[in-house]
Amino acid sequence: MMKRRFFIGIAIFSMGIVIAFGISTISNILSPFKSFLLTVDNQSDDDISSIEIGLIHTDSKELFTSPIKKGETKRFKPTLSLSGEGSIYLKYTDARGQSTQETVCGYTEYLSGYSTVTITNEGTTVVQQCN
Repeated sequence: MMKRRFFIGIAIFSMGIVIAFGISTISNILSPFKSFLLTVDNQSDDDISSIEIGLIHTDSKELFTSPIKKGETKRFKPTLSLSGEGSIYLKYTDARGQSTQETVCGYTEYLSGYSTVTITNEGTTVVQQCN
């Protein structure tokens, strides 16, 4: 009887691990097909005072003015409007008033997927997975 309970406990625990791993894997596989998400990681010595996310060569853009303090990471889900295909840019302004613009999604038809932008004192790194 004791062995049976032990094996049932092991089986339930194992199933929980398999289910958790499966959910995580499915979520990672589907990420490129979700609405576009931009993560900004501010590793610079300055706060970021504003973020503008928009489509290159169109008027579709959104301005976020909630500061990103040094060492802080924030996520943005812009509501852009795209007809056809395009590229997404990020323009950020630091506390000193210096603005920098980067392409964060070089090509998109569906405004889906994600990009991660890391801002340091040396520059900006963009990792993108968008559709």
